[in-house]
Amino acid sequence: MERIKAVIKRIDWLDQETREADVCFEVGKNSYWAFCHPCGFTEGEERYVGFDFVDCEDITWETMFSYNRDEEKKLVPMTNDRTSYCCYGKIVGVNPLVVDCGDLRLDLGALTHDDRVIGSYVYFVIPRLDVVAV
Repeated sequence: MERIKAVIKRIDWLDQETREADVCFEVGKNSYWAFCHPCGFTEGEERYVGFDFVDCEDITWETMFSYNRDEEKKLVPMTNDRTSYCCYGKIVGVNPLVVDCGDLRLDLGALTHDDRVIGSYVYFVIPRLDVVAV
């Protein structure tokens, strides 16, 4: 898991007793929302964080490798859930498959071991981004 410096901007508690929250954090000039459990962040603090996500939504390999024609690197929040994202990025490694999505690099696991995909631009959807302190 890659460590990234982030500023914790806001915490919306889902269940403070069990320490579940949606956390808004800033990386560079961009803000993102992610689920956190257990949440030990404090608003305003700068921390090193790491990211994980609930499995990618099912899309075909053809869609994954053809939908990012503009070769973008970004995360676009879904309108129905602020912790869900359409992800556009460039594959930078395999074993595990790592995608550079601009501010964040996401580990997609063992989707392929074929290093010929390195440098390919891809698209995928994650139903929930998770953030943890590292």
